Amino acid sequence: MPLRFDELSAAGRLETCYDRGSFQPRWQRDDSPLVIGSGFIAGVRVLGIATDGRVRGGTFGVTEAGAVAQTLSELCRDGRREAEAVLLCLDTGGVRVEEGPRALAATSAAGVLLAECSLVGPPIVQVISGPRGCFGAPAVMAGLPDLRVMVGDCHWGLTGPQLFSEVCPGVSAGEALRATSAQHRWTTGDVRWVREATVTVVREAVCSGFEQVRGLRRSSLQDRLTESARLVQERLEQLPAGTGRWRASARKRRRRLLEYSLRRQWKPFGEVAMAGLAQAAWGRLAERPALGVVLGPADGESHGVGIPEVALVVAQLARVRDFSPEERALILNCIFCQGHAVDVGQEGSGLPRVLAECLRAYVAVRLLGHRIVSVLGGGTYGAAFLAFAAPSQRILAIRGTKVAPMAPELLRAFQRLKGKKEDREGSNLAELIPEVRVVESVLRLPRVLQEEVQRLEASARVGVGAA
Repeated sequence: MPLRFDELSAAGRLETCYDRGSFQPRWQRDDSPLVIGSGFIAGVRVLGIATDGRVRGGTFGVTEAGAVAQTLSELCRDGRREAEAVLLCLDTGGVRVEEGPRALAATSAAGVLLAECSLVGPPIVQVISGPRGCFGAPAVMAGLPDLRVMVGDCHWGLTGPQLFSEVCPGVSAGEALRATSAQHRWTTGDVRWVREATVTVVREAVCSGFEQVRGLRRSSLQDRLTESARLVQERLEQLPAGTGRWRASARKRRRRLLEYSLRRQWKPFGEVAMAGLAQAAWGRLAERPALGVVLGPADGESHGVGIPEVALVVAQLARVRDFSPEERALILNCIFCQGHAVDVGQEGSGLPRVLAECLRAYVAVRLLGHRIVSVLGGGTYGAAFLAFAAPSQRILAIRGTKVAPMAPELLRAFQRLKGKKEDREGSNLAELIPEVRVVESVLRLPRVLQEEVQRLEASARVGVGAA
């Protein structure tokens, strides 16, 4: 029987894809599912990153995410001198739950750098294989490469099929398996090829992939914003009728949140755009253009951010493409959602890919020189933290806000399936992420937000002066 690709270690998977004898590991640990290395594929110098789902579920912890972030930071800084292309081999169950918010923050930082690489760096080819496939926040990262390949018997999605049947009455594990299958991802255009899991076939697909992306020229950031908005809108139009039309909680007065938080200095113009849990409006702040985005809160725990909300936000972000090079906008996100939508219809319609385009759009806006500040309240989990908050220059959180790899409902289902006791209360607080500034109460938010906006303005002026 031919050797299967997913029977190999992470290092073995990379070695089989590279020209014989050329692969050299750069980061490897005995107890870690991650291996990073470099070498040549068809004569092209390639940086390789791989995870093995048989080791700790292929999960990203703080150590693994930090190693990936450091490697991608060097790549973004040195460009094609570091590597002419990137190979990403994902076999991961997500972010390591037991490491909590720190692991999510570290993985999100790596995801932001991968998005930057996809905008201004060398081409990226990806292989998703078993036994884990790709789930959780890394499923968003999996939507970023230029060419994606899946082996035929694995899955790619945000929510594990077994969790669907636990938290969504009437949805079977079989439905979720079909929605996340390699064949379905190919049907929706999320992957270029689906191939057998044998080593020879996967290597041929990888080599063919690099041939296809050879000489790839990156679009301008403005054009990439247009493309992201177009792709997300297409997925919105393909949603089955009635899918993902969540309502925000009627108990919250969300429309005046931005005005209140900026002590009435934010002056909206035009109508407030609304879709599901999202509201967005352009205005002016201190004589500068500003986009205010409010996500949530939701009426139900499983009613997180989905394709309708992303379509609204990305369309608003894309408006910065019309700004002059001298104009700088402030993007203010107020994120009060549980996480991504646990919805088999949206999962099947490509929600991981759509959230990847959201992440890419935010990173493109940041690379264009605009400023992003996010405010977290209540709870912000998993892919929602990665796609909306992680690209920010500043993240604030009201004290008591929870941040974790999984939303509470999913975490409880996960613990039931694993036969584990529920984590102690308070173990998933935003205070555990050093980069997050904790605000003591919502009453102090306006002053703190003003301070952070002023600091961003000051740093922007210093940067211009230094240039």
